[in-house]
Amino acid sequence: MLRLAARSRRHTLAAIAGEHLCLTGWVLLTALGATALLARFPWLLGWVQILGALWLLFMAQSLLREFLSRRHLGPPPDIDLEGTMGSAWKAFGQGFFTNLSNPKVLLYFSSILAPLLPVGAPWWVVLLVVGLVVGESLLIFLTIGLTVSTARMRRKLLGISLYIDLVAGVFFTIAGITLLVMGTSAVLPS
Repeated sequence: MLRLAARSRRHTLAAIAGEHLCLTGWVLLTALGATALLARFPWLLGWVQILGALWLLFMAQSLLREFLSRRHLGPPPDIDLEGTMGSAWKAFGQGFFTNLSNPKVLLYFSSILAPLLPVGAPWWVVLLVVGLVVGESLLIFLTIGLTVSTARMRRKLLGISLYIDLVAGVFFTIAGITLLVMGTSAVLPS
């Protein structure tokens, strides 16, 4: 999100919308018992991890290619980079699929939601809890995104954006390989 916010507020907001649409699905699935399903069929989680790993590795190679192509150019000037970023729908999809590639969200929220939701809770309680969890996350992401995408912060981040790409690319590579190994070990017979 920091990378997007340093370049375009509109794209940042689109990515946040995509992330939180997916997050709503993850939290709703958690509230409706998807954790129990994944515990019963661990190979299913393995396939979700493999798909997530492939997405993370795709993002990693994109970031590292960007770093390699720009490393000798220095920081980009403080210009409106929005026109170079593609459509806001692309940012929305990137936010959505980034969150979709993180099945650990399901496990994390199951540990939070289990104590909050009694077994057989009425539908309105489930929706209230899902709304509160997603709303809190949305508030945090919007605050960070809107703060970072101000002109002053954009100038500061554009100066180090090349290194943000490098660090994010390395992190996504490590996370993708780790997730691929975990997913593969869950899918392959022991």
